[in-house]
Amino acid sequence: MSPYLMLTLVFIFCVGVRVRGCFRRWRQPLLRGPEWFFNVQVKPDFYNGAGRATLQRYRAIMLLPVAVEALLAVAIFFSGRLIYLSLLIIAISGVIHINHLFNVERAERKARNFAEPEAGQPVSAMVLSLTPRRLSDYSNPWAERFIVLVSLAAFAWLLRYYLHSNGTLSSRVVFGLPVLLLYNQMGFLFVKYGIVAWRMPIPQAQAEEHLRAREEARKLHLKVCDWCRILITLELASFATVLTIAPALRPKVITGYWVMLFAGVGVLAVRHEKGRLAVVKANLRARPMKMPDFFHVESSARLLCYQPATPMLLIKGAHGYALNLANRLTQLGAAYLAGLIALFAILRMGH
Repeated sequence: MSPYLMLTLVFIFCVGVRVRGCFRRWRQPLLRGPEWFFNVQVKPDFYNGAGRATLQRYRAIMLLPVAVEALLAVAIFFSGRLIYLSLLIIAISGVIHINHLFNVERAERKARNFAEPEAGQPVSAMVLSLTPRRLSDYSNPWAERFIVLVSLAAFAWLLRYYLHSNGTLSSRVVFGLPVLLLYNQMGFLFVKYGIVAWRMPIPQAQAEEHLRAREEARKLHLKVCDWCRILITLELASFATVLTIAPALRPKVITGYWVMLFAGVGVLAVRHEKGRLAVVKANLRARPMKMPDFFHVESSARLLCYQPATPMLLIKGAHGYALNLANRLTQLGAAYLAGLIALFAILRMGH
């Protein structure tokens, strides 16, 4: 199986995931019933009047990244540079989630003009969970040992292979991709740390239901991070194996790896869907309530803000979300992205 064929199969699998996500997001505004638009309780005639246009606009914007992906994929296939499919998959995955976050916020803001009077009032009392959470409390010791031991073994095997190559192989060929994979693995570990450390206020009414819903969502996101880290570890081990074995055996090993990878991803997709449904049920048990704006109106139209007094990563204002540059997670995330760009530049210069 050629690398380009494998990359094409991965792209087709991702397209299937995208289509499934589009169907899910298409129905999401009505998930709580016809008297709701996402988390906004609207008037009975909302969907027969102005709400119809709001719903249609939400769905059109929701489909926009998928349409852009389709056009770019066609251009890539016609150009013959299929290696760019991997960059397209990664980029569109991020764009879809960011687009959905701001799309839902914009649609809810429009819907609040037609909300029931009592639904437009923010809650008067909030609480912030002070229960200490540690990364170790949400980590499986066996999974962590597997990731560390396999990663160390792969790098040790590559170092031995490189030292015995007598200079016939460059360090970039042997260690370039493994270092990038290790850095990506560190990125998912950072995301996991951010999910555990993230604090958000909740309404005092139905506090237990809201805390339970947040905890279900937190556990699901952390499982996804661990699954991605394990998959990256397996890819690192497979790279070390393929690079060091006899060339005649490489096609069979690569084919076997991809067959097992697709089977494993299929199983994880089923488990993720079950976890997602559990999160949805927990969210439906917690009645949505409007939260107050946490920063001044004059700065609420910005995508970035600096609010040391508000220790949240994303701050919701009158006109949407803003990334709080005073938050430690924001600063660490910026440092990680800078390091990733530098790593790409170093690998590119060594090409």
